[in-house]
Formats: sequence, structure tokens, C-alpha cells
Amino acid sequence: MKKIRFITVICCTVVIFLNMFIINVNAVIQTTSNNTNIIDTSKYYGIKEKIESLKKEHPNWNFKILYTGLNWEDVIASEYTGHGSSPKNLVPASSSYTGEWLCDYCGDTVYDSGSWKCASSKAIKYMMDSRNSLNSSDIFQFLELSYDENTNYSKEVVQKMLSGSFLDNSTYIDCIMNSSKKYKVNPYYVVARIIQEQGKKGSILVKGNGYNDEYVGYYNVFNIGASGSNKDKVILNGLAKAKSNDWTSLEKSLDGGIEILSSKYIAVGQNTLYFQKFDVENSDGKLYWHQYMQNVLAAKNEGATLRKTFEGINSLDNKYTFIIPIYENMPKEVSNKPSQTVKATSENTTTSTDKTDLVEVNVTSSIRIRNAPAGSKTIGYLYSHEVVTRLEKATEKVNGTYWDKVLKSDGLTGYVARCTYDYETTYKQYLVSVNETKETKKEEQKNNTQSNTSNPQATANTTSNTVTATENTSVVKGDVNGDGIRDIIDLLNLRKYLLNKLQLTDNQKVNADTNKDGNIDIIDLLNIQKFLIGKITL
Repeated sequence: MKKIRFITVICCTVVIFLNMFIINVNAVIQTTSNNTNIIDTSKYYGIKEKIESLKKEHPNWNFKILYTGLNWEDVIASEYTGHGSSPKNLVPASSSYTGEWLCDYCGDTVYDSGSWKCASSKAIKYMMDSRNSLNSSDIFQFLELSYDENTNYSKEVVQKMLSGSFLDNSTYIDCIMNSSKKYKVNPYYVVARIIQEQGKKGSILVKGNGYNDEYVGYYNVFNIGASGSNKDKVILNGLAKAKSNDWTSLEKSLDGGIEILSSKYIAVGQNTLYFQKFDVENSDGKLYWHQYMQNVLAAKNEGATLRKTFEGINSLDNKYTFIIPIYENMPKEVSNKPSQTVKATSENTTTSTDKTDLVEVNVTSSIRIRNAPAGSKTIGYLYSHEVVTRLEKATEKVNGTYWDKVLKSDGLTGYVARCTYDYETTYKQYLVSVNETKETKKEEQKNNTQSNTSNPQATANTTSNTVTATENTSVVKGDVNGDGIRDIIDLLNLRKYLLNKLQLTDNQKVNADTNKDGNIDIIDLLNIQKFLIGKITL
């Protein structure tokens, strides 16, 4: 009889591929003000002046200020996560985004079918610093997206926006106007989102051809649920979402998609393109997790689509309202645009563009996250080779070791022992800065004679890309490494496999195919995840 070990995992849903866990964040006090004249210029540098300049150019424009109450560096640290698995922020894998645009840790590692790379903290700062976008070109990422009953939204404007597109038809235009009003969504934003997702001609997800016989006659205009590790999976997952919602026509897909945009984003406070990309608005009591896209440029690009459309139909000076987020302790100087090259320093040929302290977890299996330094409550775990953000590096020991404050990619914050306790005979460092030299890491590994696990036989090899636990050749769904135990290690191994970071043997692949459909994919990952929290049996 197989032994099963359960590990408590806090889990709600998968919003972005492999962004697995969602954690509630302590509530912050946020306020919104229509009075831009009272902005404290000695505390919030440059905001008031830029808004006043825009008001002079466009007298019909109105501005609101969201005082987020969030510390600027904490915001950047929370966005600069997910390295090696599913980064919160990506840039296109192109010659336009090299050098300082790229994360120092991930470098040239590609994500999402090779089309994207991990964004640096400098890139995130540049895109999130609202002062960089308080101009006529970039301002529309802050456009209020909820439906304003006092605004006379024009069908002719929508028609011009969709001219020459796959939705250039009075039936579809009427559907957009009616559904936008019904679900309280700005129809101009709806059109900009469609163009951003589908382009003018539309992808296979709006053709009705199905990609295979199962999905003929289904449509997904907003690409909802269309994610995966390669093109085929992206398309099939998008069509599966359309089928599950019975979107058997473009009109049904438009209506259903607009309802989702309203209920899942705008109704919970994410009523600008900026807030949908960067979840810093706290109406739902959570921060940083509910983000529409990983593309760090998404809000700016979709805003540009709106602006160009309004310019083309001479509507740029209509009455619009913009919501501008501001943060605590922002630097006086506006965040600079990343260079396409990495500048040299006297100490090295390259310099880190990312000052955030990233650490790699140097344990065999897992290590506990505590609620406080040497705290008695376990609130989560870090796993072998996981990369997390160190928010605070302890300078004094508590109960015989240093306790560093860390931030996981899922938003969980807590305290972890940096190294072994004073009473232990063999020293090992558990949190190793990713900026340390390989020689230092190798020396630590050489001196390490103890493992930090209560079950050493149930671990994955930490020095190669192949699972090396002793395999059991019998079929046990979910036991990816074949060690006879279905636990978090199997979940992590399958995640690495889907990211092409790990190889599996034939027997391990059989166990990984949890639904026995002949494919190993995101569905199997979700099945193991649900099994570990007791939602299903395998």
C-alpha cells in the first residue's frame, strides 16, 4: 500500500500559467481624491506639475488620485517575482528589449513558447512609475474603464475603431454597445482590448474553425483562459474555455467576455488598464496577484491603441477621467528607461540592473516559512532551488540563527532561517544570494554533510535536470518522481518538466499523466495540486 504525505498548500486558482498560489495580503488604507490641487509636492514629486500641464493641453480631462498607501520599493519587490517558473512581468524576446530590460537572474531564459523573457526590476520601475506616462501619448492606460452614465458613448466612435476588422459589422457593434452598458464597462475600452488581443483580422480563436473537430463553432474574442506552454496548448485551452461557456457565436463570446471583464476586474476596483496589469488597487483585500497579462508593456500598449483611435476620429479632447496611482517613498527622480545594453563597472564587465535581493533556496527538499523570527507558526514552505525576494536581511540572531524576511512569488511573506543553528555541528547556508559567485556556492555545497529534510529519500536531485529518486515501476497517478509518496515535490517536478527544466523517465511520465489522456500538461499539474489539498482523489 502506498504511503501518502499531505502538505498544506494555500491555493485558490490559476490566473496566469503556473502562477499557482494566491495569498491574502494585509489590508492597506487607500483613498481616492478628485482634488489634484492638494497633492503634497514635497512628498509626491512631479505628479501635480505633470497633471497641471495635461489640464492646460486638454481642459475637458478630469483626474483622480489613488493614494495607494504602498511603499514604492515593496511594490517593485512584489512585482519582481516568479523567476524560473512564471515571472509576473515579461518583455518581448526581441532586439528591442535586451540589456537592462532583462532580469539579471533569468537572463536569456525564454518563457511562453520562447516569445518572452523575464523583465528586470528597472523595467518594472520604468513602466510602473506613473510620472513616465503623464503625457498625451501614454495617459490612456489610466483611463477610467467603468461605464459613466453621464457620458454619451458614440456608436459611430466604436464603428470607426472597428473599421476594417473582423467585427466591422452592425450586429457586433450593437452587441458591444449593449453589453457594455449592461455590465457597466466603457465600450471604447472593450474595443481596445479586443484589438490588443486579436488584432484587426482576428486569430484562430475567433474563426469558428475549431483547430480540431471538438471545438468547431466556438469563439473566444478576449482570449480568456488561453494560456499554456506552447501555441497548441494556448489555442486549445482558449477553445476549451469557450466551449465550457457555450460561446457558440461571436455575439455570445462578446457578451460573456465583457461580463468577465466587468465582474472579475472592473467591479473589484481594477478599472484602469494600469490596475489590470499591476494589481495595486486593494478593493478586494488582495494585492499583486490578479493581473490580466504578464507583458509588462500591456497597459501602455493598450492605452496607445485607445489614444490612436481617439486621435483618428478627432475625439482626443472629449471628456475623460483618468485615475493616477501614487506610492509612498518614491524617489525624486523619475525612473529611467532601461538601456538596451548593460553598462560596465570597475568591478565587473556587467552590473546588476536589479538591486532587489534575490536568494536561491539551498536545501535538499524544503524549509519552513515562519510567522515571525523563530516563530512557532508555519505559514508556508520554500523548496529546493526556489528563487525568492529577500525583503530584510537579519543582523542579529534569534534562538541561534539569523531569520531573513522573504517574499514568495505568490505574495506570501514570512521569516526563514538563513543558515543552520549554533548548536549544529555542520554549517550550511539555506538562503544564498543569486549574485554570489559560483565558487562560493560550490564551496558551501562541498562542506555540506547534512540535509534539511525529514524524508531524504523523497527528494529530487538538486544538481541535475533529471529526477533521480528510486523509482517504483508500478503506476501511481501523481507520483511523478516514483518514490512512493505523492507530495509537493511531485508538483514541483511536473512544473519544471512543463517548463523544459526537467527530464522524466517513461515510468515517471506515465505517473504524471493523471487523467490518462496521453498528454502531460497543465491539467495534470492542476490535478496534482487539487489532490494535495484534498479536493480530488487520484
